[in-house]
Amino acid sequence: MSLFTAGEWLQYQRHVQLNEMGVTGQLRLKHAKVVIVGAGGLGCPVAMYLGAAGVGHITIVDGDCISQTNLHRQILFSFADIGKSKARVVAKRLNDNNPFITVLGVNEPLSAANMHRLLNKADIVLDCTDNFAARMLINDHCLVQAIPWIYASVLGTNGQMALFTPDGPCFRCVFPEIPVDVPDCNAAGVLSTLPGMLGLLQANSCLQYLISEQCESAGKLYLFSGSANQLRTINLSKNTQCVCAQPKAKSPVGVRVRATPAKLKESEQASIDSIAACHQNTKLTPQTFVNLLLGHKTLFLLDVRSEQEHRGFNIGGVCISLSEDLLQQVTAECADRTAAIFVYCQSGKRSDQAVGLLSEAGYSELYSLEGGLSALLEERQLTKILSEFLASRA
Repeated sequence: MSLFTAGEWLQYQRHVQLNEMGVTGQLRLKHAKVVIVGAGGLGCPVAMYLGAAGVGHITIVDGDCISQTNLHRQILFSFADIGKSKARVVAKRLNDNNPFITVLGVNEPLSAANMHRLLNKADIVLDCTDNFAARMLINDHCLVQAIPWIYASVLGTNGQMALFTPDGPCFRCVFPEIPVDVPDCNAAGVLSTLPGMLGLLQANSCLQYLISEQCESAGKLYLFSGSANQLRTINLSKNTQCVCAQPKAKSPVGVRVRATPAKLKESEQASIDSIAACHQNTKLTPQTFVNLLLGHKTLFLLDVRSEQEHRGFNIGGVCISLSEDLLQQVTAECADRTAAIFVYCQSGKRSDQAVGLLSEAGYSELYSLEGGLSALLEERQLTKILSEFLASRA
């Protein structure tokens, strides 16, 4: 059984092809629960990219409605959206782009009263607000609940970002008290591109944290100058007077220990196999491939991707990776050299190579899916027909 649906596999295939992501990383994203507090200049790019990346459960918290002054930087909104709930419009935009994720738009501001309900199930929280009071609430709650969170702020042409983890320095180490006389965007203005830049840094740090137990962004404050296009980094350390630096027995910190974000089952942790070099061989378009497949009463369907890719999504058949002894294993499964063998992979390159190897070994009826699953899944009707056919043979 596939770990992803056909739609998910088509949506995320460019991610899965990354060695740093693979099936394992994409599954972590699929299982992850993220809360975004604020759906404005920072929240729009953060939500857009996390949703597109396949983060499976996203909650957007914002009690504001869209105004015309938002439109120069809050890129998910249009003129027709003025007066509507920011959180709900963002949630709809995310699902329009990616119907395979769950998005909840909460039309209320974050407060001490609703924080436990909204934040406690999160693997990570992203602060996309525009005020220090909300950040202090997020910081103190996440400290107690051992939840990592990502802070960012923008003003004028400058911005900053930091990822705070349960075992590292916290927001109060940097800002022990709420600063006074700090202007906001309403008073000082903000360059339209600046929230996008900082939002992307937040989203990227979030993805890195979710797919890996290590994240190089943790414990650092990033300072971005929009006028100079420069990014500086400051290494943070715990303030010895801060609550996060106190022994656990005397501090509310560490009340519970959270598991690694989006932890997968052990069976889902197999490493990805390398992609082999390929030969050019006779290949069939998806339409012809499926037509011939449906016309054969007896056939051997062969997936030459890695076992992990096969588990991620497949159209059936036997999986024998090119990194293994292909000929020996195919012979064991299908000794008849005259049998029809239909070969597929992700892009068609590995299946071409497999067809070449099997042809040299004496197999006479070999078919390679041109463009691989990537091309087949673009043909939604073909995918449906093939799924029904294979289900009837199961």
